[in-house]
Amino acid sequence: MRSPNRARPVHNRPWASLIAIATFIFYGGLSAIPSRADFMNGKVLAGLCASDVDWESGGCVGYIVGAADAFDHRHLYSTGGSDDGKYCIPDSATREDIVGLVVKSLDENSDKLDNLALFLVSNTFIDAFNCNADLKYPLE
Repeated sequence: MRSPNRARPVHNRPWASLIAIATFIFYGGLSAIPSRADFMNGKVLAGLCASDVDWESGGCVGYIVGAADAFDHRHLYSTGGSDDGKYCIPDSATREDIVGLVVKSLDENSDKLDNLALFLVSNTFIDAFNCNADLKYPLE
């Protein structure tokens, strides 16, 4: 019989090891990798857009439409904000128009696909809709 004051061996508490491992991974992971939003370049976006797999082509549409929304608001604030600012992308432009425009630009500028997808998409809108050229990203 075991003495009541004697501690249990650690191997009888497997959850304690799991908690220690999870804590180490969580806290170590938070400080180990810098947070950046430049994970997608033009090659990756062009690949998603050319895919026959639904979730990949959906990723293409979602990325472009999200970038278009963010770009248009950035344009609004760069031209005067809510007082005098103007959106760049016309109200008449549909989701299909915007995605088709970007896909065409990616195809025509295949030598630029090493650049960030955000830069390529934004520059496409600036060129196509005569937006504020001050927002144009330099491409390599």
